[in-house]
Amino acid sequence: FTDPRPVLDLKAEYVGVTSVNLTWAVNDSASNSYTYRIEVVSSTSMRNLTSNVTKVEITELIPGTMYNFTVFAVAADGETEGEGVSIRLYTNPRPVLDLKAEYVGVTSVNLTWAVNDSASNSYTYRIEVVSSTSMRNLTSDVTKVEITELIPGTMYNFTVFAVAADGETEGEGVSIRLYTNPRPVLDLKAEYVGVTSVNLTWAVNDSASNSYTYRIEVVSSTSMRNLTSDVTKVEITELIPGTMCNFTVFAVAADGETEGEGVSIRLYTSKSLLL
Repeated sequence: FTDPRPVLDLKAEYVGVTSVNLTWAVNDSASNSYTYRIEVVSSTSMRNLTSNVTKVEITELIPGTMYNFTVFAVAADGETEGEGVSIRLYTNPRPVLDLKAEYVGVTSVNLTWAVNDSASNSYTYRIEVVSSTSMRNLTSDVTKVEITELIPGTMYNFTVFAVAADGETEGEGVSIRLYTNPRPVLDLKAEYVGVTSVNLTWAVNDSASNSYTYRIEVVSSTSMRNLTSDVTKVEITELIPGTMCNFTVFAVAADGETEGEGVSIRLYTSKSLLL
C-alpha cells in the first residue's frame, strides 16, 4: 500500500471542558477505505483513538489543559499511515466556584472565588465589570480582585472567567450582581424643632441619587424606630417633649438594601408649654 496523503483542513468544531470534536477532510481516491488514528498528547499523557470517518469526539480530557491532537490517515491494511497533521489547543477551564464579594464600598468592591481544576496554577482570570452606562475588563493572576473607580450607589454585574495558559481559552463566566454603597448624605440639619416633631433636611450629590431612598433611625433613651423617605427631607412626629433624640440618616440604593454610612444629628425636642 502506498502512504495516504496527509489529511486536510483539520479543525476543532467544538472545544469543551473535558471534550473536543475534531473534523478533517481527505481527497485521496482510495479514501473510502481509510481509517484514522488520532494521537492525543498532553504534558502528562499520550493515547490513541481510531475513527472510521473524518471526525472524532475526544472525551475524558483535563480542563484548562493544552493538548496536541495529530490525525493520521491509515490505508486499508490498517498499518500504512500518511504523515500526521496536528492541531494544538487548550480545553476550556471549568467555571470558577464560590464567587462572592468580600467587601463592598462606595467606589470599590473586592471579589474572591475558588477553582479546583488541576491546571489552575497556570490560570489567569478576566473580570468583566458592567453597569448601565459602562463596560470594562480587568485581569487577575490570583483568585481575587479589587475593583476600583466605581460609581457610588450603582448596580454592577461582575462576571469572572477562568482563562487557560494561552491567555485566550476561557471557561464559562460566573456572575454576581450588587450595588456599591451610596455616599453619606451631606448637610444634615433640623429645619424645624417642635414639641413633638422635628423636620430634617439633607443633600446628596451622587450621580445615582435619583434612585435613592432614605432610612431615618430615630433613637431616644427609651425607644428606637425607623422611618423612610423618598426625598431629602422628613417630618418626624410623635416625639416626647423636652427629650434628647439622635437622628441618623442613611442613603439607600435602588435595591432597597444597600446603605451608605449613616450621618447623625442629636437634638432636644422643645419643652411643652403646658404645665
